[in-house]
Amino acid sequence: MKESKTPFYIESTSYRSFKELCEACRDQEKIGMSFGRPGVGKTDASLRFSEWALVEANLAVRNGVPVQPERLVACDTLYYRPGVTVSPQRLKAELGVLKNKFSDIKVRAISWQSPAVWSVALQTPQVKLIIVDEAHRLKYTSLEELRDLQERWNVGLVLIGDPGMERSLARTFHFADRVRYLEKFEPLVADDLRKYVDKQAELLAVPKPTDEVFQIIANYSRGNPRVLGHLFAIVQRLLKINDDIVREITVEVAETAREMMLVGLGVIPKAGQQQLAQVS
Repeated sequence: MKESKTPFYIESTSYRSFKELCEACRDQEKIGMSFGRPGVGKTDASLRFSEWALVEANLAVRNGVPVQPERLVACDTLYYRPGVTVSPQRLKAELGVLKNKFSDIKVRAISWQSPAVWSVALQTPQVKLIIVDEAHRLKYTSLEELRDLQERWNVGLVLIGDPGMERSLARTFHFADRVRYLEKFEPLVADDLRKYVDKQAELLAVPKPTDEVFQIIANYSRGNPRVLGHLFAIVQRLLKINDDIVREITVEVAETAREMMLVGLGVIPKAGQQQLAQVS
């Protein structure tokens, strides 16, 4: 499973709303939907809420010793990303296998932590919520398979997808009638964006950007974490190859990085702007 390579995570306003959505669906055993533009952080939020990095570490264990069992016993969420052409039969099989593996490592962690309640854990459902990422890939028959599993397993279900998914699902009346919560995953708001930019500056060991530079970054990225990640990766390379003349994120650095990105090719540098060496 690929995760964000950023060594920090901003618990943004959108993440907190997403967390509340997942908790409501889990506690009420209902279906919810979160949609948003690519790169706004839906997948990272799902992986963080489900603690999927920890779950995958335990799924990979071969010596029988659980990884951080004290944290694993509190996990109750499956993260699942279907293939582009997944069929209802394959979806059912993959989720069934994943659920069984998850229950096995969870019971093992419980027996490691509290041997006295091991027999009780065997009879207790360990999965309470399923998060399905890239749900816009699913056809109606696969969605119906999901709904059937959700009802038979008595779990909550959260679908994650791109904008437009909510409109297409609204036309599938039998399924849409069972969706209780609908929520848009928004980009970073100003305060969260400021925290992100300042943290990146700290990691680069440079001063915090000025308000002018911050505004350039904000206007260009529109709070999209993926765009921000691309931008700061280029900024890091620019600072490295120009370390003899630049030791902070200036307007010129930000604008040059912006031009070097695919979506910023149309940006024209300001007249008289100092030219920086670009990465080939």
